Amino acid sequence: MSHTIKQLEDLPHEILTEIFEYIDAPNLFRIFSNLNGRLNKIVKSLHTLHLSLTTTDVHQICAYNRIAPHIKILCIYGLAQLNLKYFTNIRRLILIQASDELVEQLGVIRLKSLEHLTIFLDNRQEEDCLPYLWNRIFIYDYPALISCCLYKINLKWTNSQWRMMPSLSILKIENIDLLIYESILSSCPNLYFFKFTRLTSKYESKQIRQHLNLKKLVIVIPWFEDLSHDCHSHKYFSYVPKLQQLIVHRTNESKSIDEAFLKFDWYITAFNQYLPSLCRFVYYFHILKSDRLVNSATQNRFDQIQENFNLAHRRLCQRRLILDFIG
Repeated sequence: MSHTIKQLEDLPHEILTEIFEYIDAPNLFRIFSNLNGRLNKIVKSLHTLHLSLTTTDVHQICAYNRIAPHIKILCIYGLAQLNLKYFTNIRRLILIQASDELVEQLGVIRLKSLEHLTIFLDNRQEEDCLPYLWNRIFIYDYPALISCCLYKINLKWTNSQWRMMPSLSILKIENIDLLIYESILSSCPNLYFFKFTRLTSKYESKQIRQHLNLKKLVIVIPWFEDLSHDCHSHKYFSYVPKLQQLIVHRTNESKSIDEAFLKFDWYITAFNQYLPSLCRFVYYFHILKSDRLVNSATQNRFDQIQENFNLAHRRLCQRRLILDFIG
């Protein structure tokens, strides 16, 4: 005899879990948490219980403290202010244009269950950026951290107290030089994906310790950097012999595209020497248009650059030079 479902509580556990994952935490607790023991248990056991916060209303924010220990995903936008010490079990934290006071809590509060951290601070001035957040991460205050993405935030780097971060596999940051690159690879043996903005560096490693687990690397070259400085990229390749995918972003003005680009080897020498496992290479060439772009000679130069790239990497099955004209 088939079972007739007359009310919500009659639904199987799996279906209720699926339904509840589409409801944000405040509404979920307000509607379901005190109906009966079974629903209350399901609500509190959800692994994707999320709270997106934009309000600056103090009374409303205080009301969230009651459900804070059950929140797994916390997204804070703008100047919303709350105390992170109540959110002891969050696994994903996203801060977008957050206030100084909120970001600075990360320097004193230990979030031992945090697995994914994303911070975007385009609203802060360089001199105001939280300077030692990076050191906080690398002295093992986030032991479960899997991914870390820090955008528009400049940090002071020192590896004097850094510990191993075996859990970290995805890292997206901004400006680093070769010394910090080396330190990060040494501290993160299981890093799989790494994106950063490469700064020029005079640092020379006395002994390169190769990282065997990094498979995907995204390098952003500082805007308008002269092509002659691109030799610094070769040093970065020497650390990652098992690399399979490489993506590079370069931005120049069209008027600066000279004969040097026609002679550029597109890293083929470095690939042959350091990256035997590379199977995919994408080079995004972002070009800011100028009046010089309209003449046929300049267009022929870009055609020749494209041809030279394809010729240099003809043995690479997945290769692509993307000429991205801006303006």
